[in-house]
Amino acid sequence: MDLEKIRSQIPVLAHTAYMNTGWSGPPPRQVAQAMKDRIDLELEKGPIMPEVLEAGREIQYQAREAAAKVFNATVDEVLVTRNTTEGLNIVLSGLDWNQGDEIVICDMEHGSVIAPTQLIGQRYGLPIKVVHLEMSDSSEVILTKIEDALTSKTRMVFISHILYATGRRMPAEELRKVTKDRGILLMLDGAQTGGHIELDMYRSGFDFYSIPGQKWLLGYEGSGALFIRREHLERIHPAHTGGRGIARPADANYFQPVSDSMEKFLGGSVSVPVQLAFLEATKFVQAVGIKNIEERNLTLADSAKAKLAEIPGVTVNSPLERSASSGLVSFAIAGQEPEPVVEQLWANHRLVVRQVGNPAGVRASLHFFNTEDEVDLLVGGVRELAR
Repeated sequence: MDLEKIRSQIPVLAHTAYMNTGWSGPPPRQVAQAMKDRIDLELEKGPIMPEVLEAGREIQYQAREAAAKVFNATVDEVLVTRNTTEGLNIVLSGLDWNQGDEIVICDMEHGSVIAPTQLIGQRYGLPIKVVHLEMSDSSEVILTKIEDALTSKTRMVFISHILYATGRRMPAEELRKVTKDRGILLMLDGAQTGGHIELDMYRSGFDFYSIPGQKWLLGYEGSGALFIRREHLERIHPAHTGGRGIARPADANYFQPVSDSMEKFLGGSVSVPVQLAFLEATKFVQAVGIKNIEERNLTLADSAKAKLAEIPGVTVNSPLERSASSGLVSFAIAGQEPEPVVEQLWANHRLVVRQVGNPAGVRASLHFFNTEDEVDLLVGGVRELAR
């Protein structure tokens, strides 16, 4: 991994210690340039000139192919979306829920899991079972708690693959074995995974999985991708759709919905420049190698956690065992609220982190472009504040 070359392609790193990729990643030059070039093309030639229109369609297909590579899935199982939450809502809103069906979630989840699940529960009168987790819970304990919450009425388990507040990597593969044996659907919020850890839908057996394009993949806001396992596609109805959702869109007297294509979820036009940025971002990340990225992220996180834990008054909220870890490092300083800590780290060191809740803390997102010197800058800044 040529770190100097990688960093030279991400301009913001020249003046900022960027540790907030878990919110939105810094785009590389090639990603921004591709987006600009497409905008200029549409500006100069018009967006629907035949050659521009055809090039746009090819970009959309290539973006979908790129998403399939990220997931290790087939192209007909993926859709490029606008964000993680859109993908999750497509699945939740598209299933036929029956009276008495249960959905299991955890209490340390992001609002993108909690809100749509609770709304579906209210709409259909479904019980939403919330599993209480502790920061100290091991993967084995988490698995046991979720398994204990399952009943004959459980229809779906819906969790984040990596918890946003602590960076804990949930035991998703082990949970899939439990749910599959019981005929329970498993959906994963991958807001903190795509471009961060290796994904393999073919091997894992996950039913539904949604990721963003603007975080660890280093694309732009307005992009993401959804995976629906082929065997489930026809059972997910589009909550909203457009012409690609019916067989003969120009015939008002003939209606035959498309059931076996991910395109049935497209409600209308998409942003080709944003999808081109998504495509270029996946190329940038895959050129480095996702296994290399995952290992480097974990190594940086190991270093940060070890050094932060040595500071009196600092509590590391993220798991210490590598197998349950990610590039997200969350910590708290005794007697200090997270938000002013975030503000001081920026004001004093131009270091970008963020505050999180449940548990409350400061979160640093360490991606492959970060350096050990930047980890030391973070640790030094926290040490100053903890005195």
